[in-house]
Amino acid sequence: MIEVSKLEEPVMKRMAWLLVFVVLPLSCMFSQQASTQMPPTKEEVEKLFATMHIREQIHNAMELTSKQSREMAQNTLKKRLPELTQKDLNRLNDLNDRILRQVDLDGMIDDMVPVYQRHLSREDVAAIEAFYETPTGQKFLREQPAMTAEAMQALQPRMEKMMNSVMEEVDKMTKEGSTAPKPPNGDKN
Repeated sequence: MIEVSKLEEPVMKRMAWLLVFVVLPLSCMFSQQASTQMPPTKEEVEKLFATMHIREQIHNAMELTSKQSREMAQNTLKKRLPELTQKDLNRLNDLNDRILRQVDLDGMIDDMVPVYQRHLSREDVAAIEAFYETPTGQKFLREQPAMTAEAMQALQPRMEKMMNSVMEEVDKMTKEGSTAPKPPNGDKN
């Protein structure tokens, strides 16, 4: 049986990067250069978040990212570690689920408020909110999860190829490091 702890760290790093690629665009979606106008209040930003269904978007994005990360990690690990058992994969799935349950969604939203306050004015927030209250804005919000899922599915082969390339480079570096001559007299420099 493979020691899963050796496999957990890359999975966690991949999940973190995927979350960054999903959450960061959401938080920066409407950012612009710092405005000289009055920044929005916390309540105004929170109202915008409610109109935009930010909580649901982040939750759905995290679930989608988790699912796709799990699939990508399993495919990559099965190819690279054929001795990996279903029990190992189940342990990785459990880790993935634990990580997802530990995410503090309220804290993430609280962290995003000052970002919006720095980049948007009160007028910007009002205009964005007005757009999202329109039928087109609401349609965009309804369709966004499906568009994101389809985009991530379309990107998956590219990401797997990139991940395989990185793993090959890491393997190469590891092999070179293990066969490199040791310095004389135990000198590490």
